Amino acid sequence: MTEYVRATDIVSDDVRNVMVGREQVLEPLRQRHIFVTGGNGFLGTWIVELVAYLNDHLGFGTRVTVYSRQSRSLLVLAPHLRRHDWLHFQDGDVRYLAEIPRDVAFVVHAAAITDRRLFASCPSLVAETISIGTARVLKAALLLDSLEKFVLLSSGLVYGAQPWSESRVDEDFLGPAPRTTIASVYAESKRMAEIFAQAAISESKLPVVIVRPFAFVGPYLSLNLPWAVTDFIRDGFNGGPIRIMGDGAAVRSLMYASDYAFWTLAALARGEPRNAYNVGSSDQVDLLSLAKIIARQFRPEPTIVTNCGQGHAPSILVPSVAKAQAVLGVSLTVDLQTALQRTVAWNRLVKGT
Repeated sequence: MTEYVRATDIVSDDVRNVMVGREQVLEPLRQRHIFVTGGNGFLGTWIVELVAYLNDHLGFGTRVTVYSRQSRSLLVLAPHLRRHDWLHFQDGDVRYLAEIPRDVAFVVHAAAITDRRLFASCPSLVAETISIGTARVLKAALLLDSLEKFVLLSSGLVYGAQPWSESRVDEDFLGPAPRTTIASVYAESKRMAEIFAQAAISESKLPVVIVRPFAFVGPYLSLNLPWAVTDFIRDGFNGGPIRIMGDGAAVRSLMYASDYAFWTLAALARGEPRNAYNVGSSDQVDLLSLAKIIARQFRPEPTIVTNCGQGHAPSILVPSVAKAQAVLGVSLTVDLQTALQRTVAWNRLVKGT
């Protein structure tokens, strides 16, 4: 129990720090009802944490309804949140969603299947959940009497391959389309979700804002997910070695969870309909350097091994966030070193190791 309290203290500190001097950015959410699909996972839990701070410390009076197949599983990740009477749960599958509570003013559509292990084993489920699910949520939103904003979480992968000559991609970048293989099912489904959003904008003037998330790290992120950063941290907890599939030259960026949640809520509050915004860190890091930073969080320090298994050609995926910073009034508050330290510390407390 002591370890759990200390773990929640990390999250509480993060939420408090990300909100310093930024209350006004989220003012449009005051006394409103937010509906979050896929809200029982990483982002949804952090959105609820931020709303808890807004309500408990700033008197916002904002309500949240979490919608997902097992919506109350959010309380398994964060049982301390069960005490809030403004937090509601609704179980369901977005592919069959017909109705949203009529007093909802803001929708965050985050429901998706992001585990790439399922891209090959259940590609039709991935495609249906993302594309058809988006169409259903958009149609349900059309029935709302006082909808102010609909935020669709797309993905930075919709840009296709980023050339090495482009250090960062902005919202107008158009790279080669992903290859038509099962591995591209996620990116192509997200592109289709954006098409459904554009159709809703054109046909019904629905106030849709698209955000394109990149890569993230922080408390509540499952280390069972097969991403580079989760693989590296999991390897560290297992005593190493930290294994890199390629030579470590691939370049990515990582945003901390509290920034991710705040930027998403800022898009909900300030995002301009018909516009898209990148959400992520513009600070580059190659995977070998990332592995070295993570290795230093453990004692004894695990070794790092490259070219494990079937690697891939080095690639780069880093966003330009100038548009989000200018329009949404956001900035990065947690650097990569701190983000990784706090992520490992939180997992250490939760695991009791």
